[in-house]
Amino acid sequence: MLDRKEQIIEYVLGEWNDTFKTLASEICQNPNDVKLLLELNEHPDQKIAWRTAYLLDLAHDIKSNILEEYLELIMDRTPKLSNQSIKRHYLRILSQHDLSEIADGQLLDCCFEWLQTEDTPIAVKAHCMQIIYDLTIPYPELIPELKAVLENLLPYGSKGEVNRAKKILKLIEEKNK
Repeated sequence: MLDRKEQIIEYVLGEWNDTFKTLASEICQNPNDVKLLLELNEHPDQKIAWRTAYLLDLAHDIKSNILEEYLELIMDRTPKLSNQSIKRHYLRILSQHDLSEIADGQLLDCCFEWLQTEDTPIAVKAHCMQIIYDLTIPYPELIPELKAVLENLLPYGSKGEVNRAKKILKLIEEKNK
């Protein structure tokens, strides 16, 4: 009989279907599975790593507080990621939480860097924009830099990037009124 870690690997290597949603629901009931997923996010097989990050993201959608105790770990890992899919899932999770008490310069630096890197995927940039914007609330000194980066993105960004940048810029303007 397979242990739980082997079961999860078997599921994530299988066909994309409702199994992922079912497994995500099961994970919400078992905190030990969250630890396994976080461990598997660092698996050398990239398919296992990113699909378990996707599964973690799905479980988070079902039960948003399931990752509360792991937010710092996720935040610490994020700047070191090279896999764009895992970046997207981690940043999506982080963007849905108040990071004002735990965010550090490393997360901000990587968000600003990825936002300004041309080949960064749109979803990663969108989540970076949201995280930085959310951090301007407790740290308003970030506003000028964020505004400058977003304004520089407007002439060359994709439609999605430009749309998101304009929304964030509008929020900044409304906040400054």
